Amino acid sequence: MPTPTPPSPPPGLPVPLGALSPWQISVRSNPILNLNRDTPLPSEAQVVLIGSGLTGALTAYSLLTSEGAPSKVVLLEARQACSGASGRNAGHCRPDAYRGFNVYSSLHGPESALAILDSEAQVLDLVAAFIEKHAIDCEFQLKEGTLDVAMTEAFETVAVAAFERVKEQRGGEIKVKVFTGSEGKDISRIASSRSSFAWPAASLNPAKLCLAIHAMSLQLGLELFTHTPVYSVTSSDEEWSVNTSRGSIQSPSVVHCTNAYSGALLDEVKPFVTPVRAQAHQLTAPPAGESYPLLKHSYSIRFAPTHFYSVIQRPDHSIVLGTSRGWPEMPAGVKKAITNSVDDKSWSKEVAENAMEQLSLVLEGSGYTAGLDGKGFEYGWGGIIGMTPDSVPFVGAIPGKKGQFIGAGFNGHGMARIFLCAPSLAKIVLGQDFSETGMPAAFDITEERLARLQGVLDAGLVKKSDGLALN
Repeated sequence: MPTPTPPSPPPGLPVPLGALSPWQISVRSNPILNLNRDTPLPSEAQVVLIGSGLTGALTAYSLLTSEGAPSKVVLLEARQACSGASGRNAGHCRPDAYRGFNVYSSLHGPESALAILDSEAQVLDLVAAFIEKHAIDCEFQLKEGTLDVAMTEAFETVAVAAFERVKEQRGGEIKVKVFTGSEGKDISRIASSRSSFAWPAASLNPAKLCLAIHAMSLQLGLELFTHTPVYSVTSSDEEWSVNTSRGSIQSPSVVHCTNAYSGALLDEVKPFVTPVRAQAHQLTAPPAGESYPLLKHSYSIRFAPTHFYSVIQRPDHSIVLGTSRGWPEMPAGVKKAITNSVDDKSWSKEVAENAMEQLSLVLEGSGYTAGLDGKGFEYGWGGIIGMTPDSVPFVGAIPGKKGQFIGAGFNGHGMARIFLCAPSLAKIVLGQDFSETGMPAAFDITEERLARLQGVLDAGLVKKSDGLALN
């Protein structure tokens, strides 16, 4: 009998690991990273989850701690555990308190826009409570919140317009504080700034958080298999066959927690979830030393709505510097390389050079200098984020595929969404209706929403990767 031909992987799956983030470097000895990479797969499970980032981790934990928890939950990961965007982001847990309102309102209506903002404020509280309850060591810091630092009149105009509309919609109540003039320069410590908008937010080590959740789930019976990419999910005797590089698992329930990679397995969302490579950088503590005091806030230093640099200072005083997906003079080749890409093994020197140049100009007195061979720069890394045309994720039961579910398309803003979306997704898997979960209605993956998105794409009203730049 001839040897069966092994299945071929579809395009769009994760690539072999390359440059690691500081979060991933900090957990290299964790045994969960390569758990069960050579262990034979079970033939069946009550629920199979695909993807071991925060969405997969927290959905699995929520299933296993629910009343009527599934008897056998299997989680499959293509590479090491938490090897994707959850372990490769810029370390912000930063809800949008105002800035996205006008865009959300134009796409989903003002009531939905407020619901989206409210959900993100809720997520910050959920993250803080979860970490405290389980005593998770993950560099969690609230400090004095976060700042949007307006560096140009153009961005300030956009920010003020959004701030005023949210304030009006809330009857004058808004948790965002605005600092202008010398007061704004003092709070941001950026002399060239125009104003600053402040509200509650946090920073953390997402890889340590994600792996801690996996560890708790393993104690509850989770079976996690790393280095097991899923090649397809096909119908099989009123169930689903989850077909991997190492065999197949039969299950009535399959949960796609694959974010930017979702289109590789699901034609339904392939037109609407665009993978884009974001980039961040690890810097030393400010080279100026004690003459440059510790930052009291995290930052988004904004020149335009889609041109910004995020800054968090870690407990060891080092800096993580995140970047936007473009700036006015970004070379066309660099822009092309990061759009519709699943290549997170490398990073762009041009992006890093631009970020270091801007940081050296903005953080006066810090001692950072421009260039990758200057003072302060250590290394960069990339991470693949999933952008949607209407700036919100797809969460819920996949239309036309009973027993398949999804939580994906977080628009580079998963840390401000997943701690609401993942537990809600678990409830839906267990039979609860979307309307009972507390998620914004705009997140629901319905036939009507997919048809509407296809219509606006066909009409050329938006581009596939036009999701809102939120960090």
